[in-house]
Amino acid sequence: MRLFGLFVFMGIIVALTAGCTPAVPKPPPIAMVKGKVQLNGKPMPNGEIEFEVIAQPAKSLKIEDGVFSGEVFVGKNTVRIHVYKEGPPSSTDPEKKPSKMESLPAQYNTKSALSTDVPEGGASDLNWDVTSK
Repeated sequence: MRLFGLFVFMGIIVALTAGCTPAVPKPPPIAMVKGKVQLNGKPMPNGEIEFEVIAQPAKSLKIEDGVFSGEVFVGKNTVRIHVYKEGPPSSTDPEKKPSKMESLPAQYNTKSALSTDVPEGGASDLNWDVTSK
């Protein structure tokens, strides 16, 4: 009888929790963006720019000769700008390849307050001026 009661209890638990998993939200649409990044008043030679909307992975675009373009999510995006320089190799890397070190201040990347609203039609006039100090 105890075994029967246990099975009934487990059946009730399964019935009550079935379908309680929240639906995965549909990602926002994607739009084309392009723009320019100036570093110390000159076109940034190379780097990366990230666009991130809430609850979605960041979209990373290459910056070459101060210009970037690519597809990002529509909506309010936090923007992060990166310029990397070679750092010392990791002590755990058997090949002793140089590591990547951020060379811009945190205000442009890890602590970025930069943002932009990307409309459904995209944007072709996104411009940022950053300094290395």
